[in-house]
Amino acid sequence: MRVFHYWASAELPAEDAKGKKLLLKKWAGSNASLAEARSAAERAVRALKDRLSDLRDPSGYTYGLRDVPEELINAIGEKSAITRNRMGCLIMNTTEMFFADIDIPEPGFFARLRGAKRQKAEDAAVAQLRQFMEARPSVGARIYHTKAGLRYIFTHAPLSVSAETLGWLSELNSDKLYTKLCKEQDCFRARLSPKPWRIGAPLPNRYPRETGETQSAFETWRGAYEGLSENYSVCRFIGTAGTTSIHSALSSLIRHHDSATRSDSELPLA
Repeated sequence: MRVFHYWASAELPAEDAKGKKLLLKKWAGSNASLAEARSAAERAVRALKDRLSDLRDPSGYTYGLRDVPEELINAIGEKSAITRNRMGCLIMNTTEMFFADIDIPEPGFFARLRGAKRQKAEDAAVAQLRQFMEARPSVGARIYHTKAGLRYIFTHAPLSVSAETLGWLSELNSDKLYTKLCKEQDCFRARLSPKPWRIGAPLPNRYPRETGETQSAFETWRGAYEGLSENYSVCRFIGTAGTTSIHSALSSLIRHHDSATRSDSELPLA
C-alpha cells in the first residue's frame, strides 16, 4: 500500500531516441523522513532515465499512477489508511477490504429512443453479481448505489490485491482504470467524500503544499469544500448479495465507510 507521511519529487533532463528534449519527474514517499523520500525520488528518476531507451512511449512516462502523491490523513490499523487525492477527495486505501466500482453511464439519446434505461443496466449488473455469488456460496457483498453506477464491498473475509481478486474485478466489469490503480497501489480504494465539481467547489491546490501561503489557501478551500459536502452523500446502501455475514476484521472499516459516505441518508449523490 503506497501511503506515506512524506513525499518528495526529483527531476532530470533527458532526450528520447529521436533527440526530443524531455523532463523526467518522479515522486517517492517515506514514512521516516522527507530526506529519505527525496533520496528515493532521486534514485527513481535516475533509474527512469536509464530505462528511457527501452520505453516505447516516452510521452507517457512523465506522469504515471505510481507518481501521484497523496496526503495521509490518518491510519486505520496496519492495513488501511485515509488519504486525500489530487482532486481533494478523501480516499479509503485498504489491503484487506475488497471494493469494486461499476460505472454505468446514462444511455445516449438514440438508445433512450429504443427504450434503454440506466436502471435496466444497473439491474443487469446486480444480477451478474448474484450469479457470481452463486458460483461462490461462501462469498458475500454489500451493494451501494453511486452517482456513476454501483459499488460493492465484499464482506465475508479480508481480501488483498491478487491475481484472483483482480480477475474478479474484470469478471464484474469494474472500471479498468480502477483495476489498474489497485494493481499499481497494491490496495483497494474507495472515495469517501464528493467530487468537488459535483457540489460546486473548485479543485484544491496540489499536495505537497510547501509554503505557508499554499497551505493557507488549501485550508480556506477545505473549509468551503467540507461545508458543501454536508449536503451530499457519496453512495447509498441498497442491499446485499450472497452470504450476509460480515467478517469481524472488516466490521469497523465498513462502519467507517458508511459513516463517511453517508450511505444511509437520502441526500443527493455526488
